Amino acid sequence: MRSLRNLSLKTRIVAAVCFVNLAVIILVSYGNYHWYSAQLTDQTMEQTQQIIEQAGSNINTYINELYRLTLTPYYNDELLHTLEQTATSPQQQLEFKRVVEGFLASVMSLPRSEILRVYIMNDTALYSYTRTPYEMAEYNNYLESDWYNQACATTDPILLPPRLERVYGDDLTPIFSVVRQLRSKEDNDITLGVVKVDANYTGIRNICDQVDLDAGGSLLIINEQNQILYSSGALLQELDAEEVEALASPAQGDLFRSGQGKYIVNRFVLPDCGITLLAVHSYASLMRPLQENLVKTVLLALGSMLVAAALIIFVVARFLKPLFDIIRLMHAVEGGDLQVRAQVRSHNEIGYLAESFNDMVGALGSMIQRNAQLAQEVYRAQYLNKEAQYNSLCSQIKPHFLYNVLNTISLLIKCGEYKTAVRSVEDLSYYLGGIMNVDQDITLRRELNICQAYLDLIQLRYQDRLTYTIQVDEDLLDCKIPSLTLQPLIENAVKYACEPRRQATEIAVTSRREDGMLRLCVTDNGPGIGEATLEKIRRSMEEPDAGPGADGGDKGSIGILNIYRRLRLRYGRQAAFLIDTSGQGTCVSLRIPLPCEGENNVSYDDRG
Repeated sequence: MRSLRNLSLKTRIVAAVCFVNLAVIILVSYGNYHWYSAQLTDQTMEQTQQIIEQAGSNINTYINELYRLTLTPYYNDELLHTLEQTATSPQQQLEFKRVVEGFLASVMSLPRSEILRVYIMNDTALYSYTRTPYEMAEYNNYLESDWYNQACATTDPILLPPRLERVYGDDLTPIFSVVRQLRSKEDNDITLGVVKVDANYTGIRNICDQVDLDAGGSLLIINEQNQILYSSGALLQELDAEEVEALASPAQGDLFRSGQGKYIVNRFVLPDCGITLLAVHSYASLMRPLQENLVKTVLLALGSMLVAAALIIFVVARFLKPLFDIIRLMHAVEGGDLQVRAQVRSHNEIGYLAESFNDMVGALGSMIQRNAQLAQEVYRAQYLNKEAQYNSLCSQIKPHFLYNVLNTISLLIKCGEYKTAVRSVEDLSYYLGGIMNVDQDITLRRELNICQAYLDLIQLRYQDRLTYTIQVDEDLLDCKIPSLTLQPLIENAVKYACEPRRQATEIAVTSRREDGMLRLCVTDNGPGIGEATLEKIRRSMEEPDAGPGADGGDKGSIGILNIYRRLRLRYGRQAAFLIDTSGQGTCVSLRIPLPCEGENNVSYDDRG
């Protein structure tokens, strides 16, 4: 803000005009962008819905063809005559098998490549022709299956829901089945058996492969168990069960959000087939042309403003020349010449300003007498600025820690560990209660309680990969230190010692008294800090006026720099901040002046 105040009036006028023009252009551009994006989304959804409905109609037609395929036994009198008889000898059984299975191979299977297995069965015999090394799952107990009993009770064809079965090797293949009862042509009351056709999704896949959803779109087919039977396009190749269920659910709406991004979803349910067609478009890919057009519009506006700024500068220089003369006289007054006076040429705003300037020069002598009072006010302003800097550093550290703690609780909830999550919420509540007083001094006992609550939350995530100990001087627990002095150091130890590796990590918090100073140490057995990173951190510590992250170093150093600057603001050069990474792991030590007594070290295990 101070740099803006130092700008010349001409610069401010030009900047204000350019800003207003830019704001109008940006508002209009973004308004058009959102309007066109809504129009494009609606148009895409409408066209996509028509496409998948047509694909669903083609799939229904394909299923009806399979229904008609199960009627072909009625066109072979020899087959029907064979099914009406009961074999009385092994030779007759062999002859019946040759007739039936020959028909299944030549008529029902070979002409259609998607047919995997065909069966004709009744209560006494089972005939089959398969192209796979695996029979149907109910091969040995088909008489007890629901679909067999259902087929025997109705003359309508039955479509078994899509499912995944072993067909070739150990991989599961999506298949579906058509079942129909066979009756005698001479006496419709006589049931000859049941025909069952198992088919893969080659026919349906061929239909779906012809669907063109443009770039960035994917077509999926899922069954009633939310298993993916077909997918096309490179948009959504891998989905977990929860995401597939959310995509298929109409309650999800037309927009789906996941960790991968935002998607537009069209659904078409084929209840008779037991499948759902899903057309998914990437919202980002769909909006990319509009976003590129928006960027071009803004760039064009910036170019136009540069031209306009040049014209405005010329006009302002002509109209504000008297004002600039007054400014030149002001510089003379600043140099000590109190005899100068501005010439009043008019009675407009600039003339009024010239008169005021002359009055100001005349009253400048009396203002010198108030130097002492003004000096005191400047001292007070510097003190308030220092206090504001301290409060700003405190406020910067809050979201840095909260993000990591909330991320741990989120992982617990997603894993279904609700009882542990309740405990974690209690720990978080305790932690939040501690950071509410982040701008105040708290007891070392309270600070360690906050650290233990944080470590309990983090330990739930890493389990036996993370252990910790807290050993403090018993007589120092009631001494006060700035809030959140140790917790960010522990957080950095977790992030850089435990998170990037699988070995067990130990974190230790210790304290001791050295020459009337309190020494607090946070130690880990991690890989340590690289020399380059450590050098950047130390260089930033030597620049007290630089803000967090101003050194261009790792974002993980933000917590360290904030603690260091808070301690320096609070205790001045009496505070010390040391980082030792020469051996295995890292040890961060703090030294602050605290008048504590006692030398007894105890294991800290109580929240008090």
